[in-house]
Amino acid sequence: MLDIVNKLDLRNKNILDIGCYDGTFLSLIENRNNNFYGIDANDYAVRKAKEKGINVKKFFFNDESKIPFENNFFDLIIAGEIIEHIYDTDFFLDEIYRLLKKDGFLILSTPNLASFGRRLMLLLGINPIIECSPNEKDSSGHIRYFTFKTLEHLLRKHRFNIVLKRSDLVNFTRNGKIKSYFLANNIKSIGQSIVCFCDKQ
Repeated sequence: MLDIVNKLDLRNKNILDIGCYDGTFLSLIENRNNNFYGIDANDYAVRKAKEKGINVKKFFFNDESKIPFENNFFDLIIAGEIIEHIYDTDFFLDEIYRLLKKDGFLILSTPNLASFGRRLMLLLGINPIIECSPNEKDSSGHIRYFTFKTLEHLLRKHRFNIVLKRSDLVNFTRNGKIKSYFLANNIKSIGQSIVCFCDKQ
């Protein structure tokens, strides 16, 4: 995601990171001549992001409340590993569309349900790292799972044009010690993550 963002011509742009945590991603964007905004529900994260000079608001996305920014305000919105936690994904993407300027961009990432590792685990009859209950010990709160095709369909439904699709890596071991970036670049559908870079239609 960062590689995609840093290749954009970003100067004096309004950039929003949804679920920005402590602002790490925004602080890694190379061109600092922009206006950086974030939202997060965590008090610690909001405090740390503010220390990095990010205009951050505490906000919990509850599928009803509008994100507290005006229409057509942002040139770029980042939503990294967020959509899988959202119940009403239609409302979520409608809100992003509302906030983006006419020629604005969205970069979104989410775990790939059809990654190589998950396919292999399923073949062996092992739960492919999918929570069955939010009360599980190791639950990360995922309630939605996507493949490239299902995410593309959802984005197009909400009037986003997909400019670029990428994945990060293919893991061959659970601990990630044996992995391939080459395969993820060439066979995106088996990569660990889905990354979509879109513009507003």
